[in-house]
Amino acid sequence: MRRNFPAMKLIFATLLIIPLVECSLQKVAAKGKLMCGNKPASNVQVKLVDKDVVSDDVMDKKTTDNNGDFYVEGSTDELTSIDPVLKIYHTCDHNMLCKRRWSLRIPSHYIVKGNKQPKPMDFGTMNLEARLDEDRNCI
Repeated sequence: MRRNFPAMKLIFATLLIIPLVECSLQKVAAKGKLMCGNKPASNVQVKLVDKDVVSDDVMDKKTTDNNGDFYVEGSTDELTSIDPVLKIYHTCDHNMLCKRRWSLRIPSHYIVKGNKQPKPMDFGTMNLEARLDEDRNCI
């Protein structure tokens, strides 16, 4: 029986290195105001997610207040840079059972590492009547 020592050495070295690889805490925040026409869009679900290949990690989830305002902040430990996305689920100007879903990417310069407080990306006031590149969420 021939032994494959180089392969065993590689596996052993990999197992020793894995605990030394350090994930870094990354934080991001977003804020804004949602309107439906000329009225505040209250009780609209807003999610802050880290977009991943397999599945998205929800970092924070809130609903807008009576004025349509929202603030979400989240963090996660990752080996690579996070890919933050703000997802908005709403029924403004829409009479179907499924909610309209907007996905808005947050630029990487809003991401901070460690225990620093993130400066929120300010989306300003957005009118949910707008037609963006969107999809439907029927779940």
